[in-house]
Amino acid sequence: MKTVAITGCSGYIGSRLLEQVAGEGFAERVIGIDIRNQGHRFENLHFYKMDVRDKRIFDVFSVYKPHSVVHLAFVVDPMRDEKLMHDINVSGTRNVLKAALYCGARHITIASSTSAFGAFPDNPSYLKETDQPRRQPNFAYASDKYEVEMMLKIFKRENPKVGLAVIRPCIVYGPNVNNYLSSFLLDFPILPGVGGARPPMQFIHEDDVARFFLTVLKQEPSGYFHAVGEGLVEIEEIAEMAQKRIVDVPPFLLYPLVDALWKLRAPRINGPSGMLEFIRYRWTCSDELTRKALDIPPHMSSKEVVRVTLESKGALKKK
Repeated sequence: MKTVAITGCSGYIGSRLLEQVAGEGFAERVIGIDIRNQGHRFENLHFYKMDVRDKRIFDVFSVYKPHSVVHLAFVVDPMRDEKLMHDINVSGTRNVLKAALYCGARHITIASSTSAFGAFPDNPSYLKETDQPRRQPNFAYASDKYEVEMMLKIFKRENPKVGLAVIRPCIVYGPNVNNYLSSFLLDFPILPGVGGARPPMQFIHEDDVARFFLTVLKQEPSGYFHAVGEGLVEIEEIAEMAQKRIVDVPPFLLYPLVDALWKLRAPRINGPSGMLEFIRYRWTCSDELTRKALDIPPHMSSKEVVRVTLESKGALKKK
């Protein structure tokens, strides 16, 4: 059996992945790294409370020499200090890659995002695994994911013998997800629309994502893979399930309003206007090549993921 290192092991995906790795007895040892200690109770887990930018990761990896490294640590919620967010996300990823290479890891799995493609009016109906990401300059999270993917291209070119799997999940929902994405659905009294735009959306359940990462750990493939729920869900369907009304606001009013409220730290405004691009333009992805390579279809459809999430939060419309 192998030693596996997982950064971000206390997050909603990392926690599920730890449970699945422990439950299957897949790894001889698991090295968990996170800034939060969730009190994980696994016999073969060695936990280190550590920032992914910390150079001590080199020491930890040198001691245990993990065969596989899974990098999940990433700031999801928008930060007002975008330089700090960028440093954690991009410099942190660079630090983990260097440490993995230093200790002789043979396979690395990186959590990217379908948002690395950006939300643009000329996006195709479905973005493929082979399509090139585009930077979303007005939204730090997506921009950081894009930059990480550019870094990974260079890393793979310079280290062709190291297996590298880049996983791009779509929006992850589930009972344990608590971030600006879940808040957008649960906390707002309405669902804001951008000038009448109604692009369909994709969601995947947190357990499906964890199962996806576990499969990649076992199979050790290289390449780009899309983790998306079955099918799409319309915004009108989401509004009906959540018992909310869609209120359309013209872009020229909505964008500066959101930015002003974000700067004023207004309640329920959890990010700048750049996040509106992702409810204005389509950025849905195909997983056809992923299914052929890995044969791991999701257990839930996009619509079911939204329903289960609302149900777990007590916010599902009663029939």
